[in-house]
This record gives sequence, structure tokens and C-alpha cells, in this order.
Amino acid sequence: MNLHKIAISDPTAANINRYKTFKTIYHRTVRGAKKLYITFKLNENASNPKKTWQTLNEILGKTKNSDKIDQINIDGIPEHDEQKIADTFNGFFSRVGTEISGSVPTVEKQPEEYINYNRPIPDLQLFNTTPEHVLKTIKKFQPKNSSDIQGVSTKMIKFIGAEICIPLSHIFNLSLTTGIFPSKLKQCRVIPIFKSGNQLECDNYRPISLLSSISKVLEKIVAEKLLHHLISNDLLYQHQYGFLPKKSTEHNLFHIVNYITRALNDSSFCIGVFLDLKKAFDVCSHNILLKKLKRMGINGTTYNWFKSYLSGRSQKVDINGCLSESLDLDISVIQGSILGPILFLCYINDFWTATTLFSVLFADDTTCLAKGKILSELTTYVNTELQKIANWFRSNKMAVNTSKTKFIVFRTRGKRINPQDCELLFNGNEIGKPDDPALIYPIDRIFCDGPTTSFKLLGILFDEYLSFEEHITSISAKIAKSLFCINRIKNFVTKSSLRTLYFSMIHSHLQYCINIYSCATPTALNKLTLIQKKAIRIISNANYRAHTAPLFTQLNILPVDMMIKYSTLKLMHSFYHNTMPTSFNETWITNRARIPERELRDADDLFIPHHKFATLKRLPLFTFPRVWNEEGASKNNPSQYRFLKNLKSSLLTSLTAVV
Repeated sequence: MNLHKIAISDPTAANINRYKTFKTIYHRTVRGAKKLYITFKLNENASNPKKTWQTLNEILGKTKNSDKIDQINIDGIPEHDEQKIADTFNGFFSRVGTEISGSVPTVEKQPEEYINYNRPIPDLQLFNTTPEHVLKTIKKFQPKNSSDIQGVSTKMIKFIGAEICIPLSHIFNLSLTTGIFPSKLKQCRVIPIFKSGNQLECDNYRPISLLSSISKVLEKIVAEKLLHHLISNDLLYQHQYGFLPKKSTEHNLFHIVNYITRALNDSSFCIGVFLDLKKAFDVCSHNILLKKLKRMGINGTTYNWFKSYLSGRSQKVDINGCLSESLDLDISVIQGSILGPILFLCYINDFWTATTLFSVLFADDTTCLAKGKILSELTTYVNTELQKIANWFRSNKMAVNTSKTKFIVFRTRGKRINPQDCELLFNGNEIGKPDDPALIYPIDRIFCDGPTTSFKLLGILFDEYLSFEEHITSISAKIAKSLFCINRIKNFVTKSSLRTLYFSMIHSHLQYCINIYSCATPTALNKLTLIQKKAIRIISNANYRAHTAPLFTQLNILPVDMMIKYSTLKLMHSFYHNTMPTSFNETWITNRARIPERELRDADDLFIPHHKFATLKRLPLFTFPRVWNEEGASKNNPSQYRFLKNLKSSLLTSLTAVV
């Protein structure tokens, strides 16, 4: 500033040059500091897309939308008082589960009648824990700054973990041996997070429960023991893929796609019903849950501990630092807790016993499938089974959101459908009792010429032809939005940060469930190929027409087609070496297992099923074993890490060779 004033007041060549020199140094220093700051922020949040977007918006000068709740409707009138807003939210969140559960008509069949393991199940013993185990558990937590009702965060717990592990282990052992969960750890702080719709309505907010940080440590210890008990005794439904180790959304979707593929290859129709549950976690009855836990070997002191854990809970809603009055929770498994998701799996575990439809679940996301050659008969069968499902939900005091429940009739192209042959109804009437028309709801069909042409299931858009074209269009739009931002800031960040941005904002979209949508047509997949090349040019700061093969090699990034092959072989390696969930055991067989009486040269290769329609050839059931059979001897390496490392290296080498 002073040099600028001197250059104006005494504009000699020396003064002007001195001002320009220091001005250049100043701006260069500011740009360097800005680049270092942005690089640090991007690397720090590389695995958190939300914070990455926040950093990008900060760079671009975009104002952040405030999460502050200024007003909501109370009895139809906008209210600004924070105390009244907090109390209204707390009243809504604490009673919504009870109201939904109470609105479900009762049935004669009791929920525990659906459970029959037909074998003795050993009792779960919680036993004692040790200071070393407590400290090890604490170290597993993310150091989050969000605090509980006592103002304690997991970041603080991790910082003082070594000092508190001994007293905590003593307290935890008293809890585990007496079967009493500490009452001081039962209160939680709830933050309402806006979802979508009208911001003045409570129903458009999701409650995020911040439980006691110390409680989470004890829950984590018990959750590990409970999960081990459930898995080792084979108590969980094999097609439940939510909240379980070594299971994923891709596994869930893979079984759905394979079932549909087999149906279409058999010249059959396949009906997929996608059930939407109302506040699934919030309506779980404690009494019903405890009865189910008893059937799973939760008895004695362990049973008393879980009963104590569920009872006597309360919550306060926090609105901009203003806490509501405390209200009791007599229902639900707490969202945001460690044990809550596992207990929910126990609650919904016997769902599949209520129907002969093929059921695939990811927590409460429930898909039911059936196949048949005559559509009218198939529809009748599915309607009958849906009534059985409705009775299971009534028995378990759960409600289905019929307006959001949809179905698709999957078919091959050219196979015509009479709309009158596929009218599905969700019949909530008790079987064997007179029908009440008010409990029968039509289910909307998703089809290509209809008002809604696809259904999003676990982040993937399904259509009636399994083309995945809409999903690829959706991915392309998301990547284009990210590329616009990256292109604007590419001169403010380092090359390594641009690569980090690529993996955080572009690669993550391409990689998610790539084994599912990769069975789309080459024309559809070409959209992703083109937009990925555009991304590579941008983060390499290359000409918009530059050849991308050397850029992919320099960045150690695989093109889309090679990503597909890499992901396919990764899944097949897990299958071939028996490291996938047991539900995949019969997906493919070797030629030796298929024809054991003959010696074959390709005996160890996987048998490729025959496809009746050319359009089905691209689907995983037929494509994946062929890709695996074509792979070299390296696939026999039992170490997946080494196999994939060599595979990526060979793919990049072949890319260079093409150049």
C-alpha cells in the first residue's frame, strides 16, 4: 500500500518498478499460500465427498447454504421461537414411531411364530472386557468433533483413551455382568437435518441422534460379540446384505440381476416389487424385538442387558444450541447408535419366511422377485404373496408406504404386455378374514412409456429391459457437474490435488456398482468413456484433443473399459477362491463339477450358461465367467491383493502398447 502511494505521489521509474516488483512477489506469495491451503484441505477430505464439495464452493466463492433452522410450521402457523421449534421437533420425532406402529391393525398370528430354526442355538455370553480391548475399540472410532448431550466428542475420547480405558473397562464389566446398561448413557442429543420438500414441515427432516460417546464404546464391544454370535451360528438370512461385514450393495444388486437374467433367458416374465417401509427403524417394538432375540440365543443376563439397553431412553432436540425438554422413547432402535442397525437386522430377519417370493434385502430396502411364462398367472401369484407379506408387517407392527412402493415387469425387448395382466395390489387384509377395501392399495408400475421410466434401488436406476441407460445418463450428469467445478479451479491447485479430486468426485461415481451397470450396451457405456477422457485431459491440463492413453498411464488410472474388466475379475477372483458370501456358492460351477465323469482340458474353467437371446449375452451371468476363463494363469494366485496389483499393471502396460 505504501509503495503504491509513493509510486502515485512520486512516479519515478525506480518507484514504479519497486512497486510492480513487490506487487508481483505479493500476489505470487498469496497464490502459493492459497494453493497450499487448498491442497491440504482436499487431501484431508479426500474420502469425504461432502467436505470436498464444501472446499470447492469455498474456492469458487459460492456461499454456503445455512443449516440453521429459523422457523417451522406449528399448527399451520410459522414459528420463529427456537425453544418452541426444538420442543415441536422433539415431540414429532419421539411419537412418529408410536403413531405409525399404533395405526397398524393387529392380526392373530404372533411375530415369533414366523421364527423356527429347528435346531439348538447356544446362548450368547457377553463375558468381561479388558482395558486393552477398550482402548483398541476406542482407536477404531473416527475423531469427530460432534458432541453428545454431555458435550463429549469421539475426538476427545480418542485423545484421552489411554487414560480412561481402565476405569471404563471396570464400568463396562459391571454393566455386562449385572445386565444393567448405565442410565446416564441413555440420553441422546438429536439434530434435525433437512431432506427435501417444504423446509417448514417437521416430516421433511431426518433426526440424527448423537448418543453418548462413552456409550458407543460399550455398544461397539457388545455389537462385535452379537454379530459374531449371529454369523457363527448362521442365524441371519443369507440374502440380507445391509450392515454386515464382507457384504455390500453390489452383492445385493448382483443377485437381483442374476435372478432376472435367468427368468428372461427362460422366456419368462419377471416381476420385481420394491417395498418402501415407513420409518422402519422408528417403529421397531421393543417387546417384539426381545422375543426375537430370545429365539436367537439371547437369554439370562445377556437378555437383561439388552432389555435394559432398550428401555428408559430419552432424547433432546438441539436447534441452534437451544435444547428441548427431554422426552422418553418407548419404541425404535436408535438411528446413529452402534447396536441399532444390528438389532434392526434381527427384527426383520424372518421376513423371508412369510413368502415364497425370492427376497433380497439391504437393511429395510426390500426387493421381492417372481418369474413365470404367463403374466396374468404370475400377477395372481404375486398378489397372493403380497398379502402374506402384508400380514407379516401387521404382525410385526410395521407399515408399508404404498405410495412409494413400486413394481417392474422385466422383459426382453419385443415381448408385449397387456396392462390388465399386471395389476398389483397391496392387500393389507388378514388372511382368512373378510376384506376391507380400505386396506387394499394399487401399486404403481414402472415402465418405459409410463410417467416414471426407472426405479432407483440402492443408487442404481433399473428399467424394465435392464438397459441401465438412464443410470449412465445420471452418472454422466453428475460427472459433468464435477468437471465444471474442477475446470474452474485447476489453476489454483497442484496436479496431485487434481488427481485426488478425480478419485473423490469422478472415479467414485464410475466405480460404484460398476459390475451391475457395466452390462449396458457399448453405445451407452461410450458416454462414460468420453466424459472420463474429458476429465483426464482437465486434471492433466492437456489440450482438449490430446491423446488420452499416455495420460491414463502417467496418472495410473484405468479407462472405463479396463475398469470394467478389473472389477469383473476382482469379483470373479473372490468367487473362484471362495471369499464371497455363501449366497454366491451356486452362481457358477466349473466344467469338472458339471461333467465329473469326463476328463476335460478346460475342467477348471467356469461353465458359461447358454443364452437364448443376444441381448442377454451382455449380462453378468454370461459375461463374467467368460472374462474369467480368458484370464491367464495369474488368476490362480490366492492373494487377491497381488492378483489385482499385477492385473492393473498389465492393463496399463497394454494401454501403453496400443499407443
